[in-house]
Amino acid sequence: MDSEKRMLTAKEVAERLGVSRTTAYCVIRDLNADMQRKGCKTLAGRVSNVYFEEAFFGGVDRSEEKDVR
Repeated sequence: MDSEKRMLTAKEVAERLGVSRTTAYCVIRDLNADMQRKGCKTLAGRVSNVYFEEAFFGGVDRSEEKDVR
């Protein structure tokens, strides 16, 4: 279920980017500020998984999903 998490914590952001937790909090703050400017609600210390993926990797990576045809 981790791959379906809607919100990421600073610990998860730090692990995904290979940065310190302090840096991850800065990243979250910046992303949340962008989302607030767009009219979205945010939670301190958490960031939308979808927005994070789009901002850093161009979208959610679906290449690991199984081909179900």
